[in-house]
Amino acid sequence: MAPLTPEKILQTIRKAPRIPAPSQTVSRILSLTQDPNCNLNTVAELIQRDGALTVQLLRQANSALFAGAAATSNVKDACVRLGLKRVRAAIINDHIVSGLGKACPPGFNAGKYWQASLATSVAAHDLCRDVMPAVAEEAGTAGLLCDIGVGLLAYGIPEHYRPVLDELPGCLSPDLQRIERRIVGITHAEVGAAILAEWKLDPQVINAVRFHHQDDPKGEAPKDDKFCGVIAAAVTCSQIALFGSEMEVVDRLFTQVGAICPNPDAVVSKLLDHLVVHVQQTAENLAVELGETEELAANVAGLTDQLSVPSGTLSFRPMDRHNFER
Repeated sequence: MAPLTPEKILQTIRKAPRIPAPSQTVSRILSLTQDPNCNLNTVAELIQRDGALTVQLLRQANSALFAGAAATSNVKDACVRLGLKRVRAAIINDHIVSGLGKACPPGFNAGKYWQASLATSVAAHDLCRDVMPAVAEEAGTAGLLCDIGVGLLAYGIPEHYRPVLDELPGCLSPDLQRIERRIVGITHAEVGAAILAEWKLDPQVINAVRFHHQDDPKGEAPKDDKFCGVIAAAVTCSQIALFGSEMEVVDRLFTQVGAICPNPDAVVSKLLDHLVVHVQQTAENLAVELGETEELAANVAGLTDQLSVPSGTLSFRPMDRHNFER
């Protein structure tokens, strides 16, 4: 099997029939909602033309996040309740989940893929609510999209990407970028950013997807890009949830969070306290099948045990990183 150049890989992915390019309706909604002053009634009318989008938006509006409000079956009411940013995020997220969820190549562990994607999305959203609240919804979307390049490569060039999957314990690993660069010559971060740019998503989301692995020598974001820093920290948090709390990874998480806020101990403790519950709630909202989540909970609990913080009392308690030096 002859190797493919990065340019040829992107061309092949663009032409792959299973790659979920946005529909005309989704593209129109994304174009409209780029304007913060767009008419929500117009957006609602477009959503109502698509049954799947309607179901997703109503599910969001009637979720636990809005538990105090009466249930609604009216799309316009749902749009008002959610607000423009959440509507936009819901449309993007539904498109990604429904598109990539329809196909699963042999050897591609879809449950682990969604656990990692949702853990990154939740961590990014929750971190942003503390340090950059105005872009929390965008951060959640960027987190969900970080590993879209894995699916694009797995679906677009399955024969060439098979050796990458064969080297992984599941479908994801902290070593994924290095394996991809060695075997196929391009990473999922590069592929994801390139395709999302063609879908005309927000530049800061595309940039965050491109640079979400700060441990990749070719994937380091500009030092002053705080949004990229949030997403990279969320990826590290997701790695801890999936693979456990290796000292090097935990140290990276505190370093990354410390670069974007003055109180990393409190922010990380709050993040860990709610991570698994928020992942489960997000999966329910998006109708994603996560599989068993006990390992996620155990890995997060393993970190909190190392920090000698009583279970269930993490929120806002300071963490002492010197515990890791014992």
